[in-house]
Amino acid sequence: MKKRIISFYTKNKNTINIILRVTVSVSLVVYLFMTQFRDLSSIIEILKSSNKTLMALSLSTHIFGTWITAYRWKTLLNTQDVRLSIATLSAIVLIGSFFNNFLPTSIGGDVFRTYDVSKKAEIPLGTSASIILIERFAGVVSAAVFAVIALFLGFTTIGNQSIIIPVTIFFIICVIITIIIIKPSLFGIDKLFRKFNFLQKMREKLSSVFNTLESFKDYKMVLLKVLIYSFLLQFAVILNYYLASLAVGIDLGITAFLFMVPVISIITMIPISIGGIGLRENAIVIIMAGLGVMEEKAAVCSLLILVMLLIVGIIGGIVYI
Repeated sequence: MKKRIISFYTKNKNTINIILRVTVSVSLVVYLFMTQFRDLSSIIEILKSSNKTLMALSLSTHIFGTWITAYRWKTLLNTQDVRLSIATLSAIVLIGSFFNNFLPTSIGGDVFRTYDVSKKAEIPLGTSASIILIERFAGVVSAAVFAVIALFLGFTTIGNQSIIIPVTIFFIICVIITIIIIKPSLFGIDKLFRKFNFLQKMREKLSSVFNTLESFKDYKMVLLKVLIYSFLLQFAVILNYYLASLAVGIDLGITAFLFMVPVISIITMIPISIGGIGLRENAIVIIMAGLGVMEEKAAVCSLLILVMLLIVGIIGGIVYI
């Protein structure tokens, strides 16, 4: 019986994993509705009294976000002699947003971006993947920097919980990994891979990824530009959340969002849901409630942000078709 179950799971692994993640997302969204709203009329009341101009401004941040993502991506691709236009890359980013709604975590669309550019530019899949990896890591570094900025601006607690130590640890880890990427020899990482046989085999299998990553030690100015673009992109996301919250009558001040958005972005990368749906919304409510916001309004804000992401995804789906 056990062998049959294992065999069935092996054959249908992808389908089962998708079903499980969809179940997690749906369950978390249902939980949000069940625990935060008295009835549907309470949502309608908050939306009726909301500021529609601020909603539109919040949604418009996605336009800038798409453009800056494409520009950051192009900057990295240029180092590999890949010459794709901003228009082409913007379209692929939008399509990636569409696939984010069907693939695990909030970075599921990166899988599509990796394959599509590899095909269009005729470059190794590993090279394309390593560029996306650097892109994503630059985003994590910018998130860590914004969290540290929030500390310096006086945002040090959520409720009674201090955030100083976890933010500091997270920032230090990001700095160490950045140094490893730019100069792996400094920590003896290259020697470590040569010393252990299983690490050497791993390196051989992922040779194109490692070679591309190593090549970026000669493009330090490019990495600096990419980091700047990541700061701009992260700030666009922060504005998206901030304006959406103002639209429904939540005024925490932008400093709170300098910390909140990076944390939520990291949480949505946990691979247990589809596109981070459910995780994102509940994380928003928990953090905002810890800051004294009425849970019902926080829940409406979280759903408003979700709807905006779905709208961008639908546009990406239209572009894909």
